[in-house]
Amino acid sequence: MQELDSSFYKEIFEQINTGAIITDKNRVVISVNSAFLTLSGYKAKEVCGFPIDHFIEGFQFNQKDWRKNIILKKKNSSKKSQWLLVNHINSTSSNEDFHIWVLTDFQICGLDPLTKLPNRFLFNQKLNETIEKAREENGTFALLFIDLDRFKFINDTLGHAAGDHLLLEATLRIKDAIGRQHLLARMGGDEFVCVLTNLKTDEEAEYWARKVIKAFSIPFLLKETEFYISTSIGISVYPYDGDDGEILISNADSAMYRAKKKGRNRYENAKVELNAGGFEKILMENNLRKAIENNELLLYFQPQVNLPSNEVLSFEALIRWDHPDLGLILPGDFIPVAEETGLILPIGNWVLKEACLKMREWQDAGYSPVRVAINLSAGQFLQNDLVHKVDNVLKETRIDPSCLELEITENILMHDVNQAIKSLRELKKLGVQISIDDFGTGYSSLNYLKDFPIDTLKIDRSFICDIDTNASSVALTRAITNLAHDLEVKVVAEGVENAVQLDIVKRHSCDRVQGYYFSKPLNETHVLQFLSKNHKVVTV
Repeated sequence: MQELDSSFYKEIFEQINTGAIITDKNRVVISVNSAFLTLSGYKAKEVCGFPIDHFIEGFQFNQKDWRKNIILKKKNSSKKSQWLLVNHINSTSSNEDFHIWVLTDFQICGLDPLTKLPNRFLFNQKLNETIEKAREENGTFALLFIDLDRFKFINDTLGHAAGDHLLLEATLRIKDAIGRQHLLARMGGDEFVCVLTNLKTDEEAEYWARKVIKAFSIPFLLKETEFYISTSIGISVYPYDGDDGEILISNADSAMYRAKKKGRNRYENAKVELNAGGFEKILMENNLRKAIENNELLLYFQPQVNLPSNEVLSFEALIRWDHPDLGLILPGDFIPVAEETGLILPIGNWVLKEACLKMREWQDAGYSPVRVAINLSAGQFLQNDLVHKVDNVLKETRIDPSCLELEITENILMHDVNQAIKSLRELKKLGVQISIDDFGTGYSSLNYLKDFPIDTLKIDRSFICDIDTNASSVALTRAITNLAHDLEVKVVAEGVENAVQLDIVKRHSCDRVQGYYFSKPLNETHVLQFLSKNHKVVTV
């Protein structure tokens, strides 16, 4: 057994507070530190002089620098999972080669501290091992990229403690859904990845994805309130959607975002041919920050027609992005990017000011005042200084507050009802109009509706699109209209596209309508043409 000089021993061991072993080039133990003895239960004489594989299993040592999850065999015959790092050392004093083996607690290096699932680093290691095995056996496996819908909203409104509780509950549900035979890891935030092995057909991956989605159909109890949190899942299959880990993860991630874009609470399969559009997405992300300063954002305006006078007395402002390379981009393609990056706040502030500036221009040009409605994102509505910002914009642009209408979805209001009521009342004090957008699609309670200081309910277009063929949509529209009028609230029907739909919403006393039957969203030039016609429209 070779000896180490004391200076070399101190140089290595005095800086290490985890279990460490030094071996010669034949992997025979030369020395160990006290941390290893405490960890393993051995005495130094029971370790030194023996091959290292007497104490460690689960490795094939074939390179100078190496790392992996291994099993430490302790003196009492128990076994402990450890993260092992091996480094080659060349001793200048003895001109001999050595290796130092550092053992670190697996939970620290390999597991996510909150969920105790494998973390990103360990998952990548396991995924590469799965790929190597699949290559050797000419096999296949699938990867599920799982993201919680609306997690950021829960974190922002209820706090990080509630967010952590949700992640723990979500982990348990996913584990129960996929079983112990599949690898589940947390990639960070609210993203989870699952590797499905031993699949007989590609369709089996969809079966497991449906099981995960179903597991989230039951509400979560957070701060004594029930919340429905769904999942969006992307699926990639080896080797068809990629032959290395990075590509498989990237393609599954892209598929997951397509699932979100199509309405969430669903899964999508990776479609490699669609990734040709990845460059456009990169351009979008990189250039969105410059869109405001480069004057690339535009407002279009869709008329809202007052019934039965057929007068256009209000518009809804809808944002567009005139991208120099990609052309005109609709909000559904870039607003999710804005929400992910936090740019939704400066963009929302721009929309607020720009809408008021346009109203100011129209009035200065001699047109009669019209009301303009803008949509508030969740992030905007939750800002502590929202009322102050709205007040400043109104004063700066010299717009009568009654000409501004703020649209908020019912889901935003229901996440913190008491705070929502307080914020709405403060906004109403300014004199602005308040409307609930997409009414009928969320989880609102009618018990709270009477407490919201609102002026208008906008019936979601999903009720209007088939109102001429679906008796249930007629009944729901009638019920919403009657309820709103009993509360002295106006009703807007969105998405009216033909004369039959218009006749039905008229018969059920909707106050305003909006949709392609009257007009698609208009640029500023066409808005002025509307205003020049004394706000009248012609109906069939």
